[in-house]
Amino acid sequence: MAKPTLRSLQLHTWKLGYRTSKVYWEEFQTREEAEGRYQELWWSKVLINPEGDVLRCSSGILDPKGVGVAALLLSARRGFGDVESPLPALDKGDVAFIPADRLPGTSQALQLIWDRVASRSSISWFGSRVSADSLCYFDVEKHPGVRGYVALTIDDAPCRLGPKNSMLPEIRKLLKEHQAQATFLLLGQFVPQYEEELLALLREGHELGNHGLVDKSYGASSPKEFEDAVEECTKRITDLQRRAGIVEQKALRILMCDTYACCPVIQDGDFIGRFLGKQAEHGSIMLIHMPEHGFREWCLLGLQTLLKQLKERNMKVVTAGKLAELAGWSPEVVGRRCKLAL
Repeated sequence: MAKPTLRSLQLHTWKLGYRTSKVYWEEFQTREEAEGRYQELWWSKVLINPEGDVLRCSSGILDPKGVGVAALLLSARRGFGDVESPLPALDKGDVAFIPADRLPGTSQALQLIWDRVASRSSISWFGSRVSADSLCYFDVEKHPGVRGYVALTIDDAPCRLGPKNSMLPEIRKLLKEHQAQATFLLLGQFVPQYEEELLALLREGHELGNHGLVDKSYGASSPKEFEDAVEECTKRITDLQRRAGIVEQKALRILMCDTYACCPVIQDGDFIGRFLGKQAEHGSIMLIHMPEHGFREWCLLGLQTLLKQLKERNMKVVTAGKLAELAGWSPEVVGRRCKLAL
């Protein structure tokens, strides 16, 4: 198929972009044609519907920095032409970082391994490597108040692809149906687009945690860059808390988990939910990633399955802050949750 120029692209068509050495766009009259072509491609790619919304996107296996999708998203914003390097925009969070796909079969293979080796001790061991002060779970023998309770944390909230791709309404509805509360770990760069939705979460009893400004590893960042990212995200959370009438807590606590299903790689919502549901213990801190339309959508099914599993086990789902209170920690010790991306 010929690669169209900028002038040949029409309004109200399905558009498929991919990036090799530069950006290319193709267009289709039907969704079936567009999705068929999308499945054929191995490069970083983006599928856009006739209304201009991102329907699907994927970074190629050889694109670990997500440069291809970032370039395509910038191209779509600017009229579907080629663009300069998207790295500065990625670093600032002006365009979404989409992690690279894995080799075919990786998800299925990892399921078999994960089911056998992932446990409270093995998962929390990784958290302890971040900091000896990391909060991974509460031992019910030491903290009997957590019996019957688990904490739910949702990583990479609210949404990186834009308001039309947000699944916050679906998540809120699901949590309400199951009388569950969650700690949403925010990417601060995207907070301004979702302030009303985040305020609604706070008013419904959910909690906001600090996940820096953008979804990237801060291990290679300078101390100042890391501190600035945490501080800026903290300011945005504090502003939302004040508007929701919540008293500010000044301390920061590094929050990890003991119950995790590697949901970015294991792209099977049913497995994710069942694994988390059976793995969670009294006092567990569970982690699942935020689904978006076009990105990690399987996590919605994962959350739905998890909540059903926990209901059958008579386990109550609360925020990380509430679990800490049940453990007997004072608000000053609990602090604001700070999830590190490493």
